[in-house]
Amino acid sequence: MPAYPQAVLSISPGDFVTVWNAETPTAGAGGASASQQLSLAPQAADSGKLHFHGQFSGAPGAFEVDCQAADVDSDTSYQTLSNGNITSVDATNNTFHFEVICSARFVRMLMRSRTNAVSITATIGR
Repeated sequence: MPAYPQAVLSISPGDFVTVWNAETPTAGAGGASASQQLSLAPQAADSGKLHFHGQFSGAPGAFEVDCQAADVDSDTSYQTLSNGNITSVDATNNTFHFEVICSARFVRMLMRSRTNAVSITATIGR
């Protein structure tokens, strides 16, 4: 079960949604390690471009945040996007950014690992 069992939020092109807000998710393979999941509202002539942004409150140490997608909103259905396993940040601001073209119906982030107990604020946009 994702960490956010409430209703799935839907985003359209031009929208950005905060999926972690100064949180310290437990590192793992699913469940409480997952961010708020988002539904990608179908749009005519949609490019399918997604933006994943993250900022840690301090140096995260060795970490991995996975940008994931699924056609069914089920914890076991989410798969990490190609090159979507983020393992480095900007050394000054502790930030990362990942862009991808994706045709899935649902997206989320997953805190796979993190050695330092710092919080993360992350957004997903279209």
